[in-house]
Amino acid sequence: MDLHLFGLFIIFIIFKGSDSQGTRQPQCERRSCYPATGDLLIGRQDNLTASSTCGKQRPEVYCIVSHLEEETKCFECDSRERWTERNRNSHRIENIVSSFRERKLRWWQAENGKEQVYVQLDLEAEFHFTHLIMTFKTFRPRAMLIERSYDFGKTWKVYRYFAYDCQTSFPGVKLWPPQSLDDVICENKYSDKIPSTEGEVIFRVLPPIFRINDPYSEAVQDLLKLTNLRVNFTELHTLGDTLLDSRGQIKEKYYYAMYDMTVRGSCSCYGHASRCVPVEGYNNRPDMVHGQCECTHNTQGRNCEKCMDFYNDLPWKPASPNHPNECQICNCNNHATRCHFDPSVFEQSGKVSGGVCDNCQHNTMGKNCQECLPFFYQDPNRDIRDPDICQACDCDPHGSEFEGQCDGFTNEAYGMVAGRCTCKRYVEGKRCDTCQENYWNLQENNPYGCELCDCNVMGTVDGIGCDQENGRCFCKRYVTGQKCDQCHQGYYGLSDAITGCTPCDCDLGGATSDVCNMTTGQCSCKSNIIGKQCTEPRPEYFFARLDYLLYEAELARGTGNTRLYIREVPKDRPQSWTGSGYMQVTEGDSIEFTVDNIDFPMYYDIVIRYDPRMPERWENVRVTVVRPGEVDQNGPCANHIPSEDQKTTSFNPGSRHVVVTPPACLEPGVIYTIRLDFDSYSNEVTTLRATTLIDSIVLVPNTDSIPIFQPIGFPMYMKNEFIRYRCREAQLNVYQPELPEFCRKLTFSISSVINSGAIACQCDPTGSTSSECEQVGGQCPCKPNVVGRRCDRCAPGTYDFGPDGCKPCNCHEFGSRDNFCDPRSGQCLCINNVAGRACDRCESGNWGFPQCRPCECNGNADVCEDLTGRCIGCRDFTGGDHCELCADGYYGDPRINYRIPCQPCMCPGGPTSEIQHADSCYNDPRVQQIICNCYPGFQGPSCDRCTDNYYGNPLQVNGTCQPCTCNNNIDVDVPSCDTSTGECLRCLYNTEGFNCERCRPGYFGDATQQSCSECICYQLGTDAKAGPCDHETGQCPCLPNVVGTRCERCEVGYWNITSGTGCASCGCDPEGSLSVECNQFDGQCECIAGRGGRDCSQCEDFYWGDPTDQCYPCDCNRQGSSQMQCDRQTGQCVCLTGISGYKCDRCDRGTTGELPNCVPCGECFDNWDRVIRDLRGQTESLIEEAKNIKSSGTEKVFDKEFRQMEDSIREIREIIATAGITSTDLQDIDNMLQNLRLNLTDNFRNLDRTEKELDGRMDRIRQGNNDIRALKKSVEELRRKAEELRQNATDIQARDVGGAFNLTRDAQMKSRQAQRIVDGTQGTLDNSASTRQQVEDMLAQNMDEFNRRIQENENNLNNIDNKVNGLGSQIADLNEMVCDGRGDPCDYQCGGAGCGRCGGISCDDGAVYKAENALDLAEKAEKTLEMKEKDANNLLGEIQNAQSEAESAKDDAQMAYNAAQRAKDETENARTELEDLLNRIGDFLGVTGAKPEDIKAVADEVLAMSISLTPDQIIDLAQQINQTVQGLQNIDSILNATSSDLAKAQRLKERAETAESAANDILNKAEEVLKNLAGATDAQNKAEAAINQADNDIRDAESDLTQNATQLVNVYAATSGQLNSKYDLTSEAENRAKKLKERADRIAGETTAKLKNLQEMQARFSSNEKRLTKLSLDIDELNRKMTQYLQAIQDKAQEYYTCKT
Repeated sequence: MDLHLFGLFIIFIIFKGSDSQGTRQPQCERRSCYPATGDLLIGRQDNLTASSTCGKQRPEVYCIVSHLEEETKCFECDSRERWTERNRNSHRIENIVSSFRERKLRWWQAENGKEQVYVQLDLEAEFHFTHLIMTFKTFRPRAMLIERSYDFGKTWKVYRYFAYDCQTSFPGVKLWPPQSLDDVICENKYSDKIPSTEGEVIFRVLPPIFRINDPYSEAVQDLLKLTNLRVNFTELHTLGDTLLDSRGQIKEKYYYAMYDMTVRGSCSCYGHASRCVPVEGYNNRPDMVHGQCECTHNTQGRNCEKCMDFYNDLPWKPASPNHPNECQICNCNNHATRCHFDPSVFEQSGKVSGGVCDNCQHNTMGKNCQECLPFFYQDPNRDIRDPDICQACDCDPHGSEFEGQCDGFTNEAYGMVAGRCTCKRYVEGKRCDTCQENYWNLQENNPYGCELCDCNVMGTVDGIGCDQENGRCFCKRYVTGQKCDQCHQGYYGLSDAITGCTPCDCDLGGATSDVCNMTTGQCSCKSNIIGKQCTEPRPEYFFARLDYLLYEAELARGTGNTRLYIREVPKDRPQSWTGSGYMQVTEGDSIEFTVDNIDFPMYYDIVIRYDPRMPERWENVRVTVVRPGEVDQNGPCANHIPSEDQKTTSFNPGSRHVVVTPPACLEPGVIYTIRLDFDSYSNEVTTLRATTLIDSIVLVPNTDSIPIFQPIGFPMYMKNEFIRYRCREAQLNVYQPELPEFCRKLTFSISSVINSGAIACQCDPTGSTSSECEQVGGQCPCKPNVVGRRCDRCAPGTYDFGPDGCKPCNCHEFGSRDNFCDPRSGQCLCINNVAGRACDRCESGNWGFPQCRPCECNGNADVCEDLTGRCIGCRDFTGGDHCELCADGYYGDPRINYRIPCQPCMCPGGPTSEIQHADSCYNDPRVQQIICNCYPGFQGPSCDRCTDNYYGNPLQVNGTCQPCTCNNNIDVDVPSCDTSTGECLRCLYNTEGFNCERCRPGYFGDATQQSCSECICYQLGTDAKAGPCDHETGQCPCLPNVVGTRCERCEVGYWNITSGTGCASCGCDPEGSLSVECNQFDGQCECIAGRGGRDCSQCEDFYWGDPTDQCYPCDCNRQGSSQMQCDRQTGQCVCLTGISGYKCDRCDRGTTGELPNCVPCGECFDNWDRVIRDLRGQTESLIEEAKNIKSSGTEKVFDKEFRQMEDSIREIREIIATAGITSTDLQDIDNMLQNLRLNLTDNFRNLDRTEKELDGRMDRIRQGNNDIRALKKSVEELRRKAEELRQNATDIQARDVGGAFNLTRDAQMKSRQAQRIVDGTQGTLDNSASTRQQVEDMLAQNMDEFNRRIQENENNLNNIDNKVNGLGSQIADLNEMVCDGRGDPCDYQCGGAGCGRCGGISCDDGAVYKAENALDLAEKAEKTLEMKEKDANNLLGEIQNAQSEAESAKDDAQMAYNAAQRAKDETENARTELEDLLNRIGDFLGVTGAKPEDIKAVADEVLAMSISLTPDQIIDLAQQINQTVQGLQNIDSILNATSSDLAKAQRLKERAETAESAANDILNKAEEVLKNLAGATDAQNKAEAAINQADNDIRDAESDLTQNATQLVNVYAATSGQLNSKYDLTSEAENRAKKLKERADRIAGETTAKLKNLQEMQARFSSNEKRLTKLSLDIDELNRKMTQYLQAIQDKAQEYYTCKT
């Protein structure tokens, strides 16, 4: 029994893990497997779409052509709803999914007459597609194609083309049969017109004509896979209806209709699954082919396209028949659960292992998690797979090297001990946590760990060293620091003194702290403070006294009876007030001071300065501090009591100031109001006459609140001294003597604290003599009569603050009330009737200072001169010293005795009017009328008219009469301009214009200089529609490309000025001509040798061909040619009538005889030839009609005919609507259509004839124009010579009278001869004009259509040209970015897109240069890295090999021991596990749980199932098959349809045979199990012997390991240093290479983006070019067809011609 158990155990080990991934799939074990195939349409009706479906929008009628015997031929399609038994007229695309039960009742049908239709299937996953079967209800398509996509519709590839005529429908596509498996060909087998219904189209992805040796190859698998399938129907069978027009009765007969479609395929799993399940979110029908593979071989993904997590040791591959290519598990030593495949690692391992572990756990790292992380080490007593293999290093990071990293493993060869710390130089201990002797201060950033006790001798007491425990030296009193080498804060200057350092003595207020520079003793001063101890303000700065915050009463707001009391500055004694004076108050008055300049929050004492005016004390004065809001609860005023803002005080008569208590707490940024209420002088009685003078109030810092006095200690001592020396009281009075030094110093400190430093003097540059002020208080040195701290205002009694100070008021002692004046204007306060700044003259209306009296002005003025009494400013239009006369422009007597008012002179509007044209007038007693003395240019008694040659409107506001401006081009002696407008009416000297300012039309020159000359314009070059010549320069308006003042010549490079439309471009071929200029009359360019034609772009005369390639002689037959020049493009000679042939060397068709005697054949041939020409004309007309339709559309070409057709159709509809249609009606309709066709033919024939006539007449016109140009040239030459004769006449007469007579006579004869020639050209000109008129009439008739077609062609060319230009405009920018040169298209130095090169040595900013430079540096760095890496790898490889050998030896020993131990344990436990083992084997052998004794019976049953018929039954079945085969008619179709079933039967047979073989194998294995069980005892004995041998091997291995480890440690120590140095170099090079690579990538990215833009532009250009090419090909195809028709007609004509009967 033991032997049997051991055998079963071996079987269990062999088949262990067979059910490790999902549901067991036996067919996938140790080989590839594939899911079953099926119809991919089943269950995917919703994924099926069609571009056209009949009746989708509304019901649609269709007819069946093949219904010849049925009465009903037309039916209705209504696909708005799905197909049901009640709605059988719905023919949606989902009807084609196989349903044989309803096959004749439901199908898909497209719209009538629509040829471009597709049916598309979109799958949810990748599938393997084998073949397609489509059964059509109508005729199969005349042309169609099948295409597929395997990237979900992003790209498509064609499988196969099908067409009735492949060359016509798909030109250029290869024909059947295919030459290779992936050949795309066109097949005509399934595109015939028969059968009319139920015709099939069968497509197999793998053609049966090829023998596929490897069906699992990548090429085959690529052909089979797809995600989308699309069938495109492109052409219908129309059964002789050659034109599928828009008529409904034609379209409704032809359409696509399909009964069903079968798409055979299977789920694509790359050989890693035999079953598929539904994709999540998609249909889950049991009869459909699902898309989610149930993967095996450790793969995953929808198509098993990748390995499972942690199975990435080998690259993923599709399975093959003999190898499953399973994904292998990664070796991570039980320290990781995920890994990835690295191709480089795979290559380095010799393609053995490429798995790299991800996220190594247990503090491990490395490809296989075989190493410990930094700061961890391998426990030598644990297995590599132990979770605790890596232990944390226990090293003090302060005292150990490598930041506390220990040796990662033990290696005696390198002197490494796992877990050992490496101490710094002056550190010791197991953890490196103790300083060596005479060292201290263990620090992490100290490379040596600890430092020496290095005490400063000058700073230590008696030179004693440091404390061994804390390293501190024993310092002197004012010395500190670890080494006693620094002074305490507040001290400086380390020296041999007994205390070591000197105090800084920094000023408490002037310095920012009590710490100074330890070397120099310089304190850190506040803003604008200087001095070693910060005790002095900087020049142009000062420190404030305690009364700095001063507010003048005279500037405050007083209420009640308050008034200002200004005082002059005393000359001989100190001033007892501040500002300009006082504010005088009485009982009940109030003064409000605004305080808005508090900079420091603290308590302030309010000090009131006053000048007592009463003998007793003023008892009751209320002081109120008005706050706008709450105080800051976090500031010094947090403890403020609101009631303290109400204060009272009194004024003593023996004092000039009073301190108000308690103090007021004020904060910065707040506007306060301090109100003084003078309630009562005495509390007992009211004293209305009580008064006092208030000078100012002062806010003085309260002594208890001053910051420098706050701390206890020395500050308290200074406070007491401050009080003792009465420093505060000395600064409360107006007059302040010089402060004692002690008070001055404390005041400086207080000011520096409160004002955060010194205060800027800000001396007014106008009022002060210097920018520097006094250091104490800040008083600036003022100029004369200037006062104020800043010297910014005048003193009382002075004014006019300026650079010289202020001026004294100097008020007049008799005219002023006091000596004070306005500080700005200097105005004094004057007595009655006195005025002036200094009150030194009479007031207005008075005179005779200082005894001022009223003026005498006849009541017509209010003021007069002060000294003379002469009146000033007489009223009522009067004048004179006493206003006794009328003013200019008035008349009357204003004297007080007469009182005749002064009346205005109305000339015509009066003096005050803006319509007045005279300064004076007079009363003419003769005519009793006022006569005005008019200004020049005016006339009339009232000056209301303009004189001759003056213009204007005198009666208009501001109207004038101005001289007419006619530029001296009128006769001034006669009226020559309009007196209202000033327009010149009689311009002389050929001028015109409003002011005769320009020359008349047809004249030019300067009209203002009377130099207008007649313009002489050349008629043929002048644009008559553009108007006359320029009236200044005489430039005639030229036609395009015509130049010259007279427009008499063409521009350089242009000719044919006689065209009347401008000059045309010479167009000289740049390669074939000598210059761009040509002959001005015939346009002939000057050609080089071997070139000819007008523009030198053709071969020379009597040659033809391409001059850029080769020219050929014409060699025209002289007897048969009308000229020796042949067609320059084709070489065809121009033949005489009756002669033809390429060289005009044979008689023409329709003639007989020998050249040159060719005689016409006769009337018989002419008649046949006429018929043939008519047919050819009709065909050519159809060709032209097709061209017109192609270029401009049907509507424009046949617009007239379409209107006639519409009228005919409308008439037909009326006939149909009114009565039944008779044969006569049908005949009329047919006649109408025939008339339409004839009209079309006649129209095109007439158009051709018109075009030919137009060409002929244009030739004659051009010839006439040339003659005219020649004649005109002769006339011009005669004119020029006549002009020369006139110019030289005087000289001729003076020199030679006889010679002059002869010359004159000859000239007369030539002139008369030229006149006759000119007169003779009149007939030619008349003929030319007549011909031109006829041509213009013809052009007018056809111009609209002609212009429209030309415009369309021009628009298309312009669009293309604009796109090309758009590309060209961007070339310069792209060249600059890519090549560093804005070449357009090529830069001479850096190249560009137009010259085949880009970049260069000096083109540093170009992307190409940068990319190449970066690439070069990267390649050099890469080579360096490779060399360094190679050296490092060699060193590392040697170390790893040594280590690997030691570890391998240890592992082998350990594994041998473990294997022996397991064998022993497993043998001992075999009996107890036998029951479970038998169950597992049973599960493996069969799902039904068959026992081993049942296996033979199962195998016999399988063998018995192989054939289920007897021989007699087989014979009968064969006979039935033969009879059935004999009755078959469509054998090929049946064989094709059943080939898949035959293959399926073959596969079933193979599976049966496989099952039989498997059963036999299982039976054999069961028998072997029984045999192996018998040898279990022997195996157990052998295992015990192996265990003993393993124990011996382990002891030997441990001894070897000890020796190898010591050697490895030594080797490691020797190579570690080298490796580290190599690594440093490699790291530096690597970093540099990375930066260069990043830069190169960035530049490459930018270059790629720009290149992509160029490619997109090129793609758009190519697309447009393809569209043009396609249109051209379509037209060529039409021409080809028409040529075939012509050839057929010619062949028939030739047949008739050669007929003898």
